[in-house]
Amino acid sequence: MAGFPTRYELRDYMPAADPRATVVVGDARFTVLTDRLLRMEYRGAVAFEDRPTLAFVHRRQPVPPFEWDVAEGALTTGHLRLRYIGGPFSAESLWVEPAPAALPSRGAFAGWRLSQTSGDDPLNLRGTIRTLDKKNNVSLKCNGGGGGGGSRWVGAGFDPSDHCAWGVVSRSGWAL
Repeated sequence: MAGFPTRYELRDYMPAADPRATVVVGDARFTVLTDRLLRMEYRGAVAFEDRPTLAFVHRRQPVPPFEWDVAEGALTTGHLRLRYIGGPFSAESLWVEPAPAALPSRGAFAGWRLSQTSGDDPLNLRGTIRTLDKKNNVSLKCNGGGGGGGSRWVGAGFDPSDHCAWGVVSRSGWAL
């Protein structure tokens, strides 16, 4: 149709971050998106991913101040310290803690380890019980079983064991 724009984006996406905001260690790449937001990737046999995501379509932002200590495997911003000792990502090889200079405050970030569950973090908001679009209502039960039954309702609520144990957001200050 004549008169209608063919593009709706306000600007061209630049999904690859400024190279000065990245640290590559073997098959791992860490990108400092802000002083409180880090992107962690492990490529294995495939290339690093630079296409836009729903969360970040434009990663080419001003480079936040940070330091990389090769000897300690520590990437430090004003608020976070990521520790990586090498190899595939695991709870033993990768974790994030508050930066030494970060001032403690009420509800402040307390730290995160890969594979952390709601059992390890009581402030974890856990996952959903069912798909949000209600189509092909497959259970998102992460603590075993799974299958396509949806949730089991108990009385006026739900059976807490149907809740996904691994949430992507926590009130303790982290999100995946």
